[in-house]
Amino acid sequence: MISDLPKDLESEILSRVPTKSLAKLQTTCKRWYAILRDPIFVKKNFGKDSIKSMLLSNSRVFSVSVDHHGIHNSVEPSIEFSGQTRWIKPRTRYRFDDYYALGYVNSKKSGHSYKILRSCCYEKDPKQFVSEFEIYDFSSNSWRVLDYLTRDYGIFSGGMSLKGNTYWVAGDKEMGFFVLYFDFTKERFGRFLLPFQSFNPEDTAALSVVKEEKLAVLHQNILEFSNVMKICLSNKIGEAIELTWSNFVLTVDYDRFDLTSVVNVTSFLLDEENKVAVCSDIDIDDDDGNKTRVYVVGEDIYKQVYIETTKGSYLNWPLLLCYVPSLVHINKNTSKSNRQKKRKSRDVDNNNKK
Repeated sequence: MISDLPKDLESEILSRVPTKSLAKLQTTCKRWYAILRDPIFVKKNFGKDSIKSMLLSNSRVFSVSVDHHGIHNSVEPSIEFSGQTRWIKPRTRYRFDDYYALGYVNSKKSGHSYKILRSCCYEKDPKQFVSEFEIYDFSSNSWRVLDYLTRDYGIFSGGMSLKGNTYWVAGDKEMGFFVLYFDFTKERFGRFLLPFQSFNPEDTAALSVVKEEKLAVLHQNILEFSNVMKICLSNKIGEAIELTWSNFVLTVDYDRFDLTSVVNVTSFLLDEENKVAVCSDIDIDDDDGNKTRVYVVGEDIYKQVYIETTKGSYLNWPLLLCYVPSLVHINKNTSKSNRQKKRKSRDVDNNNKK
């Protein structure tokens, strides 16, 4: 029987099972449940080579697979989409200018405890500016207000989740641009310096996560009519108290590609080893609609892999994200009445079988 096998051999067999099937096997027996939640097993089987990507575009979520490894050998890159969504009810309401961040508290006893941060700032009337901060806790399926937080800065990039915390490019009049982060354990904000200085809110800046270890930052001086994009890397997050930056690892001058419009990158994924990036942006055209574009770019390479034309607001910027597949399930919010209905249904089935 498989239960008679040595634990290391059993673990090796399970490591060859596809991720989707492994998630279903957790409830097979206590022994497999323990193996599949073992940090050593998870790190081995969901490491750097298993990092996946997502694209948030036009109110939809896609799982993205971009093949760009053969691009230097004149092989055309390709892209595939699939997706799933889950709706979470607001405490009171959602607003179009809400910001959201997903993170977790890392506990040795209970594992990851996932949370969502909602923040919103708006002008209630000409003399009153309101800031709202709320936390959604998946363990309790409920929202709570963080009334001790305030906001005196602007957000200039999508949030990036890394090792439980979320990071943005933000800015204010005194410091200019900086890295803002939210610590989901302490439920507090903090700040780090960037490798460049800018006080221009129209500049393009974006963050990305590299190999679940580092942050990458992208910068463009749009108002200076510069079509040059620069990306540099941070040190490994968690190994030092401060965030430090390396030299720029990728510099791209879009003018050399003879593009029909100015590139204004909204989000990106960096391949540090091959020195290429997968980028997304919007080409705004009042006549033909807004074109969401995804492309692979390097110092001397530009290949478009996806384009979608939509009508409507150009504020719905596309966002590329990366993540590592996990066997951890986020509990569904099942109401008491639904649980009672399911329980009654099971009781009826059991009585019929008797």
